[in-house]
Amino acid sequence: MARHGVGAVCLATPHLAAFAAGVRRVQVAGSGGTLPWAVVIAGAPSAVVFTTDPDGVPAGMPPEAVEPLRWDRNAQLARIAALVGGTRGAVACDVFAPALREALGRRPVVDAVPLLEEAAAPRSPEEIEAIARAVRAARTVVRAVVGALRPGVAGAELHARFAAALAEVRAGFPAHGVVVRRAGVPLAPEDVVRAGDRIAVDVGLWLGGHAGVAADTALCGAPSPATRRAWSEVLCALAGACRAGTPIAAVVRTAREAGVAQAGLLAHGLGVGIEPPLVDLHEAREGVLRAGTVLVLAPLVGDVRASRALVVRDGAPHWLEAAP
Repeated sequence: MARHGVGAVCLATPHLAAFAAGVRRVQVAGSGGTLPWAVVIAGAPSAVVFTTDPDGVPAGMPPEAVEPLRWDRNAQLARIAALVGGTRGAVACDVFAPALREALGRRPVVDAVPLLEEAAAPRSPEEIEAIARAVRAARTVVRAVVGALRPGVAGAELHARFAAALAEVRAGFPAHGVVVRRAGVPLAPEDVVRAGDRIAVDVGLWLGGHAGVAADTALCGAPSPATRRAWSEVLCALAGACRAGTPIAAVVRTAREAGVAQAGLLAHGLGVGIEPPLVDLHEAREGVLRAGTVLVLAPLVGDVRASRALVVRDGAPHWLEAAP
């Protein structure tokens, strides 16, 4: 925080608050993600957590660091402003919150992403293994859903297969659950898969306190090895650019030169949730890749989108999972 000239960090995203404060199963009420509910002050012995569920707070956290989440939005913002009022430097926030800017008056509010990127990497070997387990669980669930594809199957049945597979890997989903799309449109429960449909499956789950994500695209009918080969070649080109110290802009440039499109993010970090860096093909992005970062690549090549997770290193990256 000192290196970034930040005196306090306000976190509204649940998994980022979990990373910074160790909280679990803390529920957000009221305005949700626009309302910071964990505050980290430089030099303080503990973060301050605003919660409706104290059961999610770590046992070692001082009682005075746990406050009720106020139902009155203005009262909550006033309390945050008072809490950070005695700190020096800017206030960093992980979401754009005009109401917070107003509550802080002339105090500068900056993007917390650069600071969070630095704090999250490098991962310890134990963290990387925990993330790898979650990624493998997500991949298992994706394969279960893809394996249920056949002409005539309804969206409701695919979602039921997801729920069964989730139970089998003993995971939950504070992440996004499952999204099944046909031609980019989510498949409704009553929609029926037809022969020749190209179905995209995205799974996000939570296992052992860490997030796992996986995505794949499958044909309901004859497979297309040539299309999959093209995707693999592009993935390898992108992975070759993912070395520690590489500007994120260079990764984007590699993707553009390879003719990659995107659906969602081109790449993102992974830890206790989806984390920085958030790499968008269509937006200029400063910063470099850091050694120890777990990065999920998800290029769209032709009409095939799939993901694969790796660990950024000084040399060639280390894959966390087999090819989809």
